Amino acid sequence: MFNSKERVREAFRRWRGGADPLFVACAPGRVNLIGEHTDYNDGLALPMTLDRAVYVAVGHSSTGFHELRSLNYQESLSYFTGEWPAVSHAHWATYVAGMIKELPPPKPVEMLILGDIPLGAGLSSSAALEMATGLALEKLRNTPMDPLDLARIGQVVEHKYAKVQCGIMDQIVSRVGRKDHALFLDCDKLEWEHIPIQNRDAQFIVIDSRVKRKLAHSKYNERRAECHKALQQIKAADPQITSLRQIQLHHINRLEESVLRRRLRHVFHENERVRKACGALVRSDWSLLGSVLSASHQSLKSDYEVSCKELDYMVTQAESLAGVFGARMMGGGFGGCSINLARTQDAHSVAEAVSMAYEEKYQRKARAHVLGTGIEAHVEWF
Repeated sequence: MFNSKERVREAFRRWRGGADPLFVACAPGRVNLIGEHTDYNDGLALPMTLDRAVYVAVGHSSTGFHELRSLNYQESLSYFTGEWPAVSHAHWATYVAGMIKELPPPKPVEMLILGDIPLGAGLSSSAALEMATGLALEKLRNTPMDPLDLARIGQVVEHKYAKVQCGIMDQIVSRVGRKDHALFLDCDKLEWEHIPIQNRDAQFIVIDSRVKRKLAHSKYNERRAECHKALQQIKAADPQITSLRQIQLHHINRLEESVLRRRLRHVFHENERVRKACGALVRSDWSLLGSVLSASHQSLKSDYEVSCKELDYMVTQAESLAGVFGARMMGGGFGGCSINLARTQDAHSVAEAVSMAYEEKYQRKARAHVLGTGIEAHVEWF
């Protein structure tokens, strides 16, 4: 059975009449262990890469057109260099064309794309697509790039073309994440530290609710606007404050609107939870890490108000099971996945039990993934 890298190579050969791609660029998806809705608030986060990724097989086009094909969507399109494809801002090709626009290759390209990251589940398939495309363009341009610069371009593509006002965490971890490590990320200073995961007595389980969220059309941008509004009010009273990373509880308590107080209360305490989680991970203190995950979910549910009934149910079910240390919703919210921490010997039974209970209640099959070691962004030449 072909793995994803072999599949995309073979599909490229069929697509282009037997010709091998020049190379395949790969960038992984990510799970965010803790630090939700903190990245665009200059906060802290603790993500790690998945063992699932986006693969882009690359060749030179001889037609004068950029030729793009997605195996996941079974769609192909071509457009003349210097122009823009006739697609919506939420279309998969927007992310690829946006990267091409920001990093023009010396010649028109052929790109065949395959991802094995669950789509729309908060696992950063779009950031992985941007970083895989960016790595490919970096090689075609023969100009090595600072990984942070490439991540910034991916963020520009989200903002400018996909119309999603995301932070930069997803792009950074997809580009620089390492196998068997989490990434302690400071989104204010844009600095990071690789944190080894040394003990395998516990495993993370991602369970996809299959509730699809349209990030750009959800309340994600509304939450970001609320945080910006709160920051402006704090700055008006205290001009020395330039970032939400600098605020203290007394700043939050002075806000007149209760909604804004709740939003910033989540951001403030979530940053504290990231620090606790990082220490727990270093010490393999799974009980502490699990309690931090559970506290994060309650904050996301009540203060940030980005959960949904399906995610709440999955988290409650997981936390009722023996061998589970903690659980929370993950990602932008309003659907997507939960992340669960369980003893290694219980991980598969926990995944099955939560999935079965969820299907019985909502008549919708959940997809559970017991996470292995993540992979790193790379390019493989042929």
